[in-house]
Amino acid sequence: MIAYLSERENVVEQVNLLCLRLFDRWCETRCVTALAYLMHCWPLMDSTPAALRRLGETMCDLRRYHADQLDGEGFQALCEMADLIEELVGRPARTVRLKVFGEMPEVAG
Repeated sequence: MIAYLSERENVVEQVNLLCLRLFDRWCETRCVTALAYLMHCWPLMDSTPAALRRLGETMCDLRRYHADQLDGEGFQALCEMADLIEELVGRPARTVRLKVFGEMPEVAG
């Protein structure tokens, strides 16, 4: 594992750790509905904005439609995850393309 991750990679890792923590908790408490929502979009296959947006929207739906099945810690973790995903999707990884050798780079994404 690389010792120094980019800021974006660190935030993605935080999201994955939150998902793992929720997965363990919901398995222990047999919270099947929450597990079904989580397993619909996690583990992440990649950290593209689309994958992260899907995770965020799915967890938002869980909070909206099944909040009664979540304890305080789970609800708080979902809120924290929503903030992290918003941060990631709001500033996705940037790519730079050179049009012609010697030209100034064009920032895409």
